[in-house]
Amino acid sequence: MCLPEYNRSLRIMPVVKPRRSAMIWLYRLQQRLSITRHEGLAVLTLATLFLLGLMVRHVQEQQVPPLAVDSLVAQTAPDSSSLNAPGPDPASPSPSAETPINVNTASRKALKALPGIGPALSKRIEAYRSAQNSFQRVEELKRVSGIGPETLSTLRPMVRVTPAADSSR
Repeated sequence: MCLPEYNRSLRIMPVVKPRRSAMIWLYRLQQRLSITRHEGLAVLTLATLFLLGLMVRHVQEQQVPPLAVDSLVAQTAPDSSSLNAPGPDPASPSPSAETPINVNTASRKALKALPGIGPALSKRIEAYRSAQNSFQRVEELKRVSGIGPETLSTLRPMVRVTPAADSSR
């Protein structure tokens, strides 16, 4: 079978304009598959949409969801729910001006219930209490790293200092 003159001349051309090269590709597709021009455009459109869909799926899989925020929320959720858990816990009463917490005997959980005191600060309070045997005055809380004058003024009505019963703590 002899190819038309038009087709031979296009194969030899070293430089082809972009629009014309797309048309050459479509023409070759039509010749090889024995389809009409409209069918060739339909196949080309479907192939383009398929590739576009693959690109969209690839981009969606590459985006990482904000796992750090979710894990932080998941870590803090049990702590906040355990504070509101039903049932009395005599070791850690809720702090207030009427029932202040003894800083020398309070557990880490009770210290975290105080406003402005988190897990890290409660550990530092326990470490200071262990190193110094006990607090002698409420003002000594300022010596703990992370407790400043404002935090101390907030905590003052909710905490008290009495000597610990056993000094082994």
